[in-house]
Amino acid sequence: MALTSCCYSRVPTDEFPENLGDRKLPVWVGILLGLLVVGLFVAVGVLAAKANSPACKDGLRAEQECRNITHLLEQELTQAQEALRGTEAQAATCNQTVETLKISLEKQQELFLQKLQEEIKTLNQSLQNKSLELEQLRKENEALVFGKGPTNAKSPPNAKSPPDSGITLHLSVAAVLLPLSLLVLLA
Repeated sequence: MALTSCCYSRVPTDEFPENLGDRKLPVWVGILLGLLVVGLFVAVGVLAAKANSPACKDGLRAEQECRNITHLLEQELTQAQEALRGTEAQAATCNQTVETLKISLEKQQELFLQKLQEEIKTLNQSLQNKSLELEQLRKENEALVFGKGPTNAKSPPNAKSPPDSGITLHLSVAAVLLPLSLLVLLA
């Protein structure tokens, strides 16, 4: 191995002291550091005194109570919202049921009215048939009363026909029973 030579430049000892521990800090820096330390201790003491004061403890207690009450109110609000949603769902179901019942009722009313109209037509037809029958019986009765036999001859215009109490009774009964039967059907 070849030897190499290195040249080091020498630094004067005045510029780079070998022992830094021998140097002293200026007095004013020491005083400043001392004041800073005392100030920090005072600030920490004041903060500790304020933190342990009854007013601060009461404020913390009040803040905790406020948080508890807020949490409780949030729970109650959530429960009320859930109840409201349930009630709204029930209301929607009830509204749908009401609509279904209305439609069903309208259909039943229409069917009932159609049935009543058919019955009224049947009763009117029956009434017309009975009226024709009654007219025929009245004519036959007139013919028998005037002695002309069962013909359809008319009685003389100036002759009075005797009162037909049986026919009149049948007509009055029919006149009373028809409106009563219609009222019963419509009720």
